[in-house]
Amino acid sequence: MKKYIFIILFISSSVYSQVIISPYIVYMDKKDRFGTFLVQNKSLEEYEINISFVFGYPTTDSLGSGTMKYIENPADSLPSIAKWVRAFPKSFVLVPEQKQIVRMTVRPQGILEPGTYWTRMVTSSTPKAPPVDTLEEGISAKIRFVLNQVTTVVYRVETATTSLELENMDVKSDSANLQMFIDINREGNSAYFGDMIARIFNEYGDTVAVDESFIQVYYDMKKRIDFPLDSLAAGKYKVELEILFNEKEDIPKSRLVPDKYSYKKELEFIYPIQK
Repeated sequence: MKKYIFIILFISSSVYSQVIISPYIVYMDKKDRFGTFLVQNKSLEEYEINISFVFGYPTTDSLGSGTMKYIENPADSLPSIAKWVRAFPKSFVLVPEQKQIVRMTVRPQGILEPGTYWTRMVTSSTPKAPPVDTLEEGISAKIRFVLNQVTTVVYRVETATTSLELENMDVKSDSANLQMFIDINREGNSAYFGDMIARIFNEYGDTVAVDESFIQVYYDMKKRIDFPLDSLAAGKYKVELEILFNEKEDIPKSRLVPDKYSYKKELEFIYPIQK
Protein backbone atom coordinates (compact mmCIF):
# COMPACT_ATOMS: atom_id res chain seq x y z
CA MET A 1 0.00 0.00 0.00
CA LYS A 2 1.35 3.43 -0.93
CA LYS A 3 1.60 5.92 1.92
CA TYR A 4 1.10 9.66 1.47
CA ILE A 5 2.87 12.30 3.51
CA PHE A 6 2.01 15.99 3.24
CA ILE A 7 4.80 18.40 4.18
CA ILE A 8 4.56 22.18 4.41
CA LEU A 9 7.86 24.07 4.39
CA PHE A 10 7.80 27.57 5.89
CA ILE A 11 10.49 29.87 4.54
CA SER A 12 11.12 33.30 6.08
CA SER A 13 12.77 35.66 3.60
CA SER A 14 12.16 39.00 1.90
CA VAL A 15 15.36 39.19 -0.15
CA TYR A 16 14.90 36.20 -2.46
CA SER A 17 11.12 36.30 -2.62
CA GLN A 18 9.33 36.80 -5.92
CA VAL A 19 6.38 38.17 -3.97
CA ILE A 20 7.37 41.71 -3.02
CA ILE A 21 5.82 43.67 -0.16
CA SER A 22 6.01 47.36 0.73
CA PRO A 23 6.34 49.38 2.86
CA TYR A 24 8.14 47.53 5.64
CA ILE A 25 6.45 49.66 8.31
CA VAL A 26 2.76 50.61 8.12
CA TYR A 27 2.08 53.66 10.27
CA MET A 28 -1.26 54.68 11.78
CA ASP A 29 -2.24 56.94 14.63
CA LYS A 30 -5.27 58.22 16.55
CA LYS A 31 -6.03 60.82 13.86
CA ASP A 32 -5.65 58.44 10.92
CA ARG A 33 -6.56 54.85 11.73
CA PHE A 34 -6.22 53.64 8.15
CA GLY A 35 -3.10 52.33 6.41
CA THR A 36 -2.23 50.68 3.09
CA PHE A 37 0.14 47.91 2.11
CA LEU A 38 1.15 46.69 -1.37
CA VAL A 39 1.74 43.06 -2.38
CA GLN A 40 3.24 42.39 -5.85
CA ASN A 41 3.71 39.10 -7.67
CA LYS A 42 6.91 39.33 -9.74
CA SER A 43 7.02 35.62 -10.55
CA LEU A 44 5.65 33.61 -13.49
CA GLU A 45 3.17 31.62 -11.40
CA GLU A 46 0.06 32.29 -9.32
CA TYR A 47 0.35 32.73 -5.56
CA GLU A 48 -2.17 32.40 -2.77
CA ILE A 49 -1.65 35.25 -0.28
CA ASN A 50 -2.80 35.23 3.35
CA ILE A 51 -2.40 38.06 5.86
CA SER A 52 -2.21 37.45 9.62
CA PHE A 53 -1.06 39.36 12.70
CA VAL A 54 1.00 38.35 15.73
CA PHE A 55 2.61 40.40 18.49
CA GLY A 56 6.38 40.22 18.60
CA TYR A 57 9.61 42.13 19.07
CA PRO A 58 13.39 41.62 18.75
CA THR A 59 15.18 40.57 21.91
CA THR A 60 18.58 39.22 22.99
CA ASP A 61 19.87 36.65 25.43
CA SER A 62 22.64 37.02 28.05
CA LEU A 63 25.27 36.44 25.33
CA GLY A 64 23.95 39.21 23.11
CA SER A 65 22.50 36.87 20.48
CA GLY A 66 19.39 38.29 18.85
CA THR A 67 16.08 36.62 18.06
CA MET A 68 12.42 37.52 17.47
CA LYS A 69 10.05 36.79 20.32
CA TYR A 70 6.45 36.10 19.28
CA ILE A 71 3.51 35.99 21.69
CA GLU A 72 0.31 34.41 20.37
CA ASN A 73 -1.91 35.69 23.19
CA PRO A 74 -0.27 38.84 24.59
CA ALA A 75 -1.37 40.12 27.99
CA ASP A 76 -3.37 43.34 28.14
CA SER A 77 -0.34 45.03 29.74
CA LEU A 78 1.67 44.63 26.50
CA PRO A 79 1.42 47.31 23.76
CA SER A 80 -0.14 44.95 21.21
CA ILE A 81 -2.70 45.86 18.53
CA ALA A 82 -2.76 42.34 17.04
CA LYS A 83 -6.41 41.76 18.02
CA TRP A 84 -7.53 45.26 16.97
CA VAL A 85 -6.09 45.54 13.45
CA ARG A 86 -8.01 44.32 10.40
CA ALA A 87 -6.78 43.79 6.83
CA PHE A 88 -8.95 43.96 3.67
CA PRO A 89 -8.62 41.68 1.77
CA LYS A 90 -7.08 39.17 4.13
CA SER A 91 -6.78 36.33 1.58
CA PHE A 92 -6.46 36.59 -2.20
CA VAL A 93 -4.74 35.16 -5.29
CA LEU A 94 -2.17 37.05 -7.37
CA VAL A 95 -1.54 36.08 -10.98
CA PRO A 96 1.88 36.89 -12.49
CA GLU A 97 2.72 40.63 -12.49
CA GLN A 98 -0.45 41.46 -10.53
CA LYS A 99 -0.55 43.91 -7.60
CA GLN A 100 -2.95 44.08 -4.66
CA ILE A 101 -3.43 46.96 -2.25
CA VAL A 102 -4.24 45.76 1.27
CA ARG A 103 -6.07 48.28 3.43
CA MET A 104 -5.82 48.21 7.19
CA THR A 105 -7.64 49.81 10.07
CA VAL A 106 -7.18 49.81 13.84
CA ARG A 107 -10.14 49.76 16.22
CA PRO A 108 -8.79 49.96 19.79
CA GLN A 109 -11.01 48.96 22.67
CA GLY A 110 -11.19 51.43 25.52
CA ILE A 111 -8.87 54.35 26.20
CA LEU A 112 -5.18 53.82 25.47
CA GLU A 113 -2.33 55.48 27.31
CA PRO A 114 -0.03 57.73 25.21
CA GLY A 115 2.70 55.82 23.41
CA THR A 116 3.44 53.44 20.56
CA TYR A 117 1.57 50.17 20.02
CA TRP A 118 2.37 47.59 17.36
CA THR A 119 1.97 44.15 15.85
CA ARG A 120 3.83 42.05 13.28
CA MET A 121 2.05 41.42 10.00
CA VAL A 122 2.81 38.06 8.40
CA THR A 123 2.32 37.85 4.63
CA SER A 124 2.22 34.15 3.66
CA SER A 125 2.73 33.30 -0.02
CA THR A 126 1.96 29.83 -1.37
CA PRO A 127 2.33 28.81 -5.05
CA LYS A 128 -0.97 27.63 -6.55
CA ALA A 129 0.90 25.00 -8.55
CA PRO A 130 0.41 21.41 -7.32
CA PRO A 131 2.70 20.36 -4.44
CA VAL A 132 6.06 18.83 -5.35
CA ASP A 133 5.92 15.01 -5.39
CA THR A 134 8.77 12.90 -4.05
CA LEU A 135 8.75 9.10 -4.18
CA GLU A 136 10.69 6.49 -2.23
CA GLU A 137 9.78 2.80 -2.05
CA GLY A 138 6.01 3.18 -2.06
CA ILE A 139 5.89 6.42 -0.07
CA SER A 140 4.67 9.57 -1.80
CA ALA A 141 5.43 12.91 -0.13
CA LYS A 142 3.78 16.10 -1.31
CA ILE A 143 5.80 19.20 -0.37
CA ARG A 144 4.18 22.63 -0.35
CA PHE A 145 6.39 25.71 0.03
CA VAL A 146 5.10 28.67 2.05
CA LEU A 147 7.04 31.94 2.19
CA ASN A 148 6.42 34.09 5.29
CA GLN A 149 7.46 37.74 5.16
CA VAL A 150 7.17 39.68 8.41
CA THR A 151 6.67 43.44 8.59
CA THR A 152 5.56 45.88 11.29
CA VAL A 153 2.32 47.77 11.86
CA VAL A 154 2.67 50.76 14.20
CA TYR A 155 -0.11 52.69 15.95
CA ARG A 156 0.64 55.84 17.95
CA VAL A 157 -1.49 57.55 20.56
CA GLU A 158 -0.90 61.21 21.46
CA THR A 159 2.64 62.07 22.67
CA ALA A 160 5.26 59.41 21.95
CA THR A 161 8.61 59.60 23.76
CA THR A 162 11.78 57.53 23.62
CA SER A 163 15.39 57.60 24.79
CA LEU A 164 18.28 55.24 25.53
CA GLU A 165 20.80 54.55 28.27
CA LEU A 166 24.08 52.86 27.29
CA GLU A 167 25.71 50.95 30.13
CA ASN A 168 28.28 48.26 30.97
CA MET A 169 30.39 48.34 27.81
CA ASP A 170 32.91 45.49 27.74
CA VAL A 171 35.13 43.62 25.27
CA LYS A 172 36.03 39.93 25.13
CA SER A 173 37.46 37.62 22.49
CA ASP A 174 37.12 34.07 21.26
CA SER A 175 39.13 32.18 18.64
CA ALA A 176 37.69 34.17 15.73
CA ASN A 177 36.28 37.52 16.92
CA LEU A 178 36.69 40.44 19.24
CA GLN A 179 33.30 40.81 20.92
CA MET A 180 31.95 44.13 22.13
CA PHE A 181 29.07 43.94 24.63
CA ILE A 182 26.84 46.74 25.83
CA ASP A 183 23.55 47.01 27.73
CA ILE A 184 21.02 49.19 25.88
CA ASN A 185 18.13 50.28 28.07
CA ARG A 186 15.08 51.96 26.55
CA GLU A 187 13.14 54.70 28.32
CA GLY A 188 9.92 56.49 27.40
CA ASN A 189 6.73 54.95 25.98
CA SER A 190 7.96 54.03 22.48
CA ALA A 191 10.52 51.87 20.73
CA TYR A 192 13.76 53.47 19.59
CA PHE A 193 14.88 52.97 15.95
CA GLY A 194 18.34 54.04 14.90
CA ASP A 195 21.55 53.50 12.97
CA MET A 196 24.27 51.88 15.08
CA ILE A 197 27.93 52.37 14.19
CA ALA A 198 30.75 50.66 16.09
CA ARG A 199 34.36 51.64 15.38
CA ILE A 200 37.71 50.43 16.66
CA PHE A 201 40.67 52.85 16.69
CA ASN A 202 44.33 51.97 17.26
CA GLU A 203 46.57 54.00 19.58
CA TYR A 204 47.39 56.41 16.71
CA GLY A 205 43.73 57.22 16.11
CA ASP A 206 43.44 55.21 12.89
CA THR A 207 40.17 53.36 12.26
CA VAL A 208 40.91 49.62 11.99
CA ALA A 209 37.38 48.16 12.05
CA VAL A 210 33.82 49.39 11.49
CA ASP A 211 30.43 47.71 11.92
CA GLU A 212 27.19 49.40 10.82
CA SER A 213 23.64 48.14 11.38
CA PHE A 214 20.06 49.25 12.01
CA ILE A 215 18.85 48.71 15.58
CA GLN A 216 15.34 48.45 17.01
CA VAL A 217 15.09 48.76 20.79
CA TYR A 218 11.61 47.78 21.96
CA TYR A 219 12.77 46.65 25.41
CA ASP A 220 16.08 46.58 27.30
CA MET A 221 18.66 44.38 25.58
CA LYS A 222 22.29 43.28 25.65
CA LYS A 223 23.90 43.90 22.28
CA ARG A 224 26.95 42.05 20.95
CA ILE A 225 29.03 43.16 17.97
CA ASP A 226 31.68 40.85 16.51
CA PHE A 227 34.88 42.10 14.86
CA PRO A 228 37.16 39.61 13.04
CA LEU A 229 40.47 39.22 14.86
CA ASP A 230 42.46 39.36 11.63
CA SER A 231 42.04 43.16 11.65
CA LEU A 232 43.81 43.52 15.01
CA ALA A 233 47.47 43.31 15.95
CA ALA A 234 48.71 43.36 19.53
CA GLY A 235 48.42 46.83 21.04
CA LYS A 236 46.23 49.51 22.60
CA TYR A 237 42.77 50.25 21.16
CA LYS A 238 39.58 52.20 21.72
CA VAL A 239 36.11 50.97 20.78
CA GLU A 240 33.43 53.59 20.14
CA LEU A 241 29.70 52.93 19.80
CA GLU A 242 27.41 55.56 18.31
CA ILE A 243 23.63 55.29 17.86
CA LEU A 244 21.79 57.86 15.72
CA PHE A 245 18.00 58.18 15.82
CA ASN A 246 16.42 57.17 12.50
CA GLU A 247 12.83 55.98 12.06
CA LYS A 248 13.27 55.48 8.30
CA GLU A 249 11.06 57.04 5.66
CA ASP A 250 7.99 54.92 6.46
CA ILE A 251 7.24 56.78 9.70
CA PRO A 252 6.70 60.58 9.60
CA LYS A 253 9.64 62.09 11.48
CA SER A 254 7.43 64.76 13.04
CA ARG A 255 5.44 62.14 14.97
CA LEU A 256 8.21 61.23 17.41
CA VAL A 257 10.88 63.51 18.82
CA PRO A 258 13.44 61.63 20.93
CA ASP A 259 15.00 63.12 24.03
CA LYS A 260 18.35 62.87 22.24
CA TYR A 261 19.16 62.26 18.58
CA SER A 262 22.50 60.54 19.20
CA TYR A 263 24.28 58.49 21.85
CA LYS A 264 27.95 57.62 22.15
CA LYS A 265 30.04 55.47 24.47
CA GLU A 266 33.76 54.57 24.41
CA LEU A 267 36.07 52.04 26.03
CA GLU A 268 39.84 51.63 25.86
CA PHE A 269 41.35 48.13 25.91
CA ILE A 270 44.54 46.20 25.20
CA TYR A 271 44.63 43.30 22.73
CA PRO A 272 45.13 40.39 23.29
CA ILE A 273 42.38 40.49 25.92
CA GLN A 274 43.52 39.22 29.30
CA LYS A 275 41.39 36.30 30.44
